Amino acid sequence: MAGVLAQRTFEDLGTPLAAVTFCVVDLETTGGSPATCGITEIGALKVRRGEVTGTFHTLVDPGTPVPAFVRLLTGIDDAMLSDAPGVEAVLPSFLEFAGGAVLVAHNARFDVGFLDAALRRAGYPALANRVVDTAALARKVLAGEVPDHRLATLARHLRCAHQPCHRAFQDVLATTDVLHALIERVAGFGVTTLEDLVAVSAARLDGTFAKISLADDLPRGPGVYRFVDARGATLYVGKAADVRARVRSYFYGDARRRMRDLLREAQGVRAETHATTLEAEVAEARAIARETPPYNRSGKRAPAWYVKVSLRGRGAKVAPTRTPKDDRAVYLGPLPSLRVARALVDCLRDALPLHRCAAPERCRGCAFAELGTCAERGEPLRAAAAALAGDPRPVVAALHERMARLARDERFEEAAEVRDRAALLARTLVRAAEVRALVDAGDVVLALGRRVVLVRAGSVAAALDCAPGDERAACDALLAGTGPAPRAHAHVDAARHREAAIVASWVRREGAGARVLYAQRAWVMPSALAPCAPTRAFRPAPRPGFPAAARG
Repeated sequence: MAGVLAQRTFEDLGTPLAAVTFCVVDLETTGGSPATCGITEIGALKVRRGEVTGTFHTLVDPGTPVPAFVRLLTGIDDAMLSDAPGVEAVLPSFLEFAGGAVLVAHNARFDVGFLDAALRRAGYPALANRVVDTAALARKVLAGEVPDHRLATLARHLRCAHQPCHRAFQDVLATTDVLHALIERVAGFGVTTLEDLVAVSAARLDGTFAKISLADDLPRGPGVYRFVDARGATLYVGKAADVRARVRSYFYGDARRRMRDLLREAQGVRAETHATTLEAEVAEARAIARETPPYNRSGKRAPAWYVKVSLRGRGAKVAPTRTPKDDRAVYLGPLPSLRVARALVDCLRDALPLHRCAAPERCRGCAFAELGTCAERGEPLRAAAAALAGDPRPVVAALHERMARLARDERFEEAAEVRDRAALLARTLVRAAEVRALVDAGDVVLALGRRVVLVRAGSVAAALDCAPGDERAACDALLAGTGPAPRAHAHVDAARHREAAIVASWVRREGAGARVLYAQRAWVMPSALAPCAPTRAFRPAPRPGFPAAARG
């Protein structure tokens, strides 16, 4: 399943800052709202490798008088704008000047917002250029160094050659100086590409960002990655459709404290490639189960819980349990916690008059018996067992009726609790039906593009690449190279359930890209459980022995 690391391309490396043309822009306006105010001045400067390659400067007639406070702030008055062109005449020249350069502005949302509003009114599309905001950069890079992040404050603090004065081109010169000073600062954190510079505004510059270079040699494409410590021990395992992009994203400001601790401890990243995201998901689950990395939550989970319906003997009841057995009871699970298992038991008790006592004789002094909610075992237990085994219609209908009755009595909070538990039961039953259907199908062969994958009783057993049109031959080769499918059990163990759930979830999400080449027994993918109505998920399965699967 794993592949060989591919040689990186120049695209993988990102765009070096030395190769980027920046277009620094600043506007003066008649007010703060692009919807009601106009532009009075546009200044812009193009710079590459620190050298100026072009300038753009013009006054603009906003079509309305300049307010007094703007005249005092900028010195621009109506007389200065009397011969200025309108914004519709200026926009074509500005767009040609900016071209595909990366736009830079201080508080870029303001300047880009005014430009986009003017473009829309003139019938142009909005700006598609990438944008760097020097104010946002300064908030990260200079945090704690300056009292505020206004352009004038930054220019003084960084000892820039130009100081802003609320005129467009002079402010552009100051913004350019601030940009270069900030680029020098972030270079110390390992920021050497445009992609890093754009993302660094959201990053936590806490000493871990420089480790982004750990992702430099990682492959693009589906795969599994491992963060490792100085001894090479696995700290965290993840999967991604693009391994390099996913690993780099951790350094762009993951707010979770657990992830920040991981980045501080990590000293390396290892990756293995896979041909499909399905194989990557399965490899991730296996690695977590095998290596139990300390930063993976799923690796720390306690043993799973089940809901058990016993129909035999004095212990016949519905209750949570830890360990399923081959004792002819019906089990639903594995479930992530005891809280979920108890919620499902409560849901069944909402719908059915189930016993809450372990033995009939205890019901004589049972508080639930006195309330009339501790009924006979037989039929309610059989209905509960049938719901967990695949026929939830009586339970769903009873829940729907109970919710309606509570709503009529204006007991809305209780109705909401019943609704939430019913939704949990529906989701759990559908997912359990997905897993059970896949496990019971035995051997299933899927064609995923040029990849043919054998799923055996819910687990990915083997995979082959094949040329277009050779899927059948690859299918036969997979089946011939493996032994008989394992014997089916009354319940699915936690490890097999976990992998079967991954495969079923992948088929549900991306099944349009998969074709079923072979199924040992009929395979019906469940649909969502609709209240009070039978669904495809629980209809009787066709007779075994069919060569092909049915997917609903």
